[in-house]
Amino acid sequence: MSEHIRAIYENGVLRPLQPLDLPENSVVEIDVRDVSEKPDEKSDNKFKIGVFEEWMASLDPNTPGLTDEQISRESIYEEQIQKQL
Repeated sequence: MSEHIRAIYENGVLRPLQPLDLPENSVVEIDVRDVSEKPDEKSDNKFKIGVFEEWMASLDPNTPGLTDEQISRESIYEEQIQKQL
């Protein structure tokens, strides 16, 4: 299972902002990115690359030809931002 979620750091513990479909005591792997501050240009580019890589990984390899609109930077970025909201 792979899922992108938001969490809040409170009292030394990361608390998910949404329920997780995991058995109790599951061990998970976490990549932490602070979204409370506005990123500088370099980290913003890293974020965009990460968003693109997530989008690429989410594609079904059997998807018929994608349109230019579906693979535009703006479309990919906007789709990932909406998932985070």
